[in-house]
Amino acid sequence: MEQPSMTRDRALRAGERCSPIDNVTWSDLRGVLESSTQHYLHIRRHHGPSAELFSCPDGDTIKVDGNCVLHAPLFRDEDSQKMLLLVNPKKRDSVLAVYMNDKWWGVDDVLQSCDPFQQGLKRVQTCGERIALFVLNCLVCGFVEGGDSENGVCFLPHSAGELAKIYWHRGEAVAFYTYKNKGSLCDRSSECYVLPVLDTIYVRQKWRRHGFGIAMLQDFCQTFVQEVALGVSSPISPEMYHVCGRFLADNHKEQDRLWEVDPPGDWSQRTNIWFQILLGETPVRENRLAKTLSEPAETEISIPESRRERDRGNTVCEDDRNTGYSTQHLGKKRKTQVESVYESKQRKIC
Repeated sequence: MEQPSMTRDRALRAGERCSPIDNVTWSDLRGVLESSTQHYLHIRRHHGPSAELFSCPDGDTIKVDGNCVLHAPLFRDEDSQKMLLLVNPKKRDSVLAVYMNDKWWGVDDVLQSCDPFQQGLKRVQTCGERIALFVLNCLVCGFVEGGDSENGVCFLPHSAGELAKIYWHRGEAVAFYTYKNKGSLCDRSSECYVLPVLDTIYVRQKWRRHGFGIAMLQDFCQTFVQEVALGVSSPISPEMYHVCGRFLADNHKEQDRLWEVDPPGDWSQRTNIWFQILLGETPVRENRLAKTLSEPAETEISIPESRRERDRGNTVCEDDRNTGYSTQHLGKKRKTQVESVYESKQRKIC
């Protein structure tokens, strides 16, 4: 397979714009984050008119100053490793760009690889893929596509070792899902999962109804083909019940394997998804449920995280337009107005 550096050189020779995720390595990450921190401090300390500009895709030009930058954690529970983000000052819940390699990159540019081998579902392993996961999870889901939602709630940053797969389509990261292995520790608990669990899943808005959600659910089942039971994090959104219904209607062997679970997922903490659909006990309207077994088109995909800790007062939001996410706040107040917006979105409830 072609190495990242070879891909970068070939792209440059062809006159293409090289994506920052194609060539960043784990050894490079420290320098990338340090550069971001230094630039963030420079912007925050500068009180005069800004000479730094960013051209938006819609043609607007943004002056980069302290009112439109955000220093956000790349990984959960690692507050020292932060990415520098550019936020639209007119709409502070919309992230425009990420600072990498001493320049600003648009969100879509970060998710676009020049590597022709980036196609289909691939497990997240490289540093660049971790950054792509962060952008999909926290920026696209939480800001770019979640900011317009009155009830939308974004996922928390994943840990550095989170098990995840990104769906690449023609070199673009269009979707992802995360999962827990059987025997892995539950979040903030001494208990271990007793079965593999599909934890979070997301498809970009422009790529919905293309079959990516069904494909990821099928991939999860095939990844653990030897397991008798598989879990999907509870609570499941109405839209995801719709997707599960379509998938299970076409895959009879999976009907007895797929369960809605609370961690750690023992028999007292699981209910069979197909059985609930047949009984009409899912939170899906009758007309929507009736279409579950007949519609060929894919609907909006989403599953809440299993990181719901009821004793901590976390809340789930569910409606027909947006998906249900279980949330935890970052636990640290931001000093700037933009940072306060980021923190409030992590705690947003219906």
